[in-house]
Amino acid sequence: MIFLVPFSLHGEVNTLIGHSKELLLNLVSERRPLVVAAVSFSAAFLTIISKFFAPKWGLEGNSFFRSLNCGPLWFAARICSLPIAVAVLVGADFGTDPGAFLSLFVAKAHFIVNFVAARLVVLALVLGLWAPLILNFGLVQFLAVFTSPVMRPIFVVPGRAALDCISSLLGSSSMAVVFTSKMYNAGYYTDREAAAIVCCFSLASIYDIYALADLFDMGHAVPQILFIVYVCTFILATVLPRIWPLVYIPDTYYRGLNNYHIHGADQRHKYSMFRWAVLRGMSCARGMNAKTYLTDSAIIISRLLLGTVPLMITFGTLFIIIAEATNIVNILSVPAASLLKMFGAPEAKLIASTTAFSFFDQFIAAVKGKMLFSEQARFISVCFSVIGLINLTEVGLHIWHSNIPLRFWQMTVVYLIRLLISMVIVLPYAYAAFPLH
Repeated sequence: MIFLVPFSLHGEVNTLIGHSKELLLNLVSERRPLVVAAVSFSAAFLTIISKFFAPKWGLEGNSFFRSLNCGPLWFAARICSLPIAVAVLVGADFGTDPGAFLSLFVAKAHFIVNFVAARLVVLALVLGLWAPLILNFGLVQFLAVFTSPVMRPIFVVPGRAALDCISSLLGSSSMAVVFTSKMYNAGYYTDREAAAIVCCFSLASIYDIYALADLFDMGHAVPQILFIVYVCTFILATVLPRIWPLVYIPDTYYRGLNNYHIHGADQRHKYSMFRWAVLRGMSCARGMNAKTYLTDSAIIISRLLLGTVPLMITFGTLFIIIAEATNIVNILSVPAASLLKMFGAPEAKLIASTTAFSFFDQFIAAVKGKMLFSEQARFISVCFSVIGLINLTEVGLHIWHSNIPLRFWQMTVVYLIRLLISMVIVLPYAYAAFPLH
């Protein structure tokens, strides 16, 4: 009920976890740069200690401490997040214009620190406290018994993937990737299954779709957007796991840990399906206690705060600067613009440019999409921004920071395939529902 049941509070409809996230964001609204800077400092400090001093007590006793001992690229990214966060903090505290000195850098970093990283910090705290309730108390095992007969033949993934889909629709795509990564590390998904799940089921939440539609001035068309997005998502989820590049990822388990078959997931013997589902859930829940719950919560929170947040600050700022200060996006959008023109889409060049921006971040795409004139073009753009699913400042960074074996070129190919297939569905619907006058 915490994750799935929406209710109205102060005029806003959301789930309990959504209301909690918004409440925390409002509490720190004036201190977002300070909170993010504190997290960045902690991550940089602990990463340096782990890298150069490697305290035995820390590496042996804390799994998140072990994860801080990373390679050169991730080490540099975590350290670089600190000056970025501090630059935004100084600018926010003193209310001064940075002028010519690093003005472009500060302008782009401001968006990442205040709107993206701050939301992830709050999400880490809320998710870390409540995610174990779904993951470790038997609900996943209970639902998997009922969803496996459907998920396996249609989407070629285990039944547990249904929970990843639900958690993203009613929570966030970040939440879905965290769930998938945890299940993959525990041996319930193979390499191919985990990659397929994050590429097909880490969807934008309903509330993010509402926000995105509003930014595109298409709030009145949310029902149509949700309908066409879910139709495309269903079709893509059936197709993508069966084609290149996802189909060629090996069906091997992380470190050889195969809990799915060890626990006899598909063998219910003489039990009814409901009774078997209850037994599966209870066998998991029996192993939980207060200490285990708090430990799992601390691991989730620390990995997101000390690992993912600094990477999002560094790479998110870099991606935005590249996207807005260079012609790379315009160059990359040329093939899509040509294809959209061939299909007869209005404002094809601007739609293609907006779609290319959504690969970096959906909300950056919304800023670009405000330049679109026709309602039809805005509808096409908001649908493409949501259906693309993989954005580098959120889903991409979560995947890179996990153990899921999905590379950048594979995510890029999947993103392009999603757009190509969705064009065939979105464009005819847009022409019929929003005709040009």
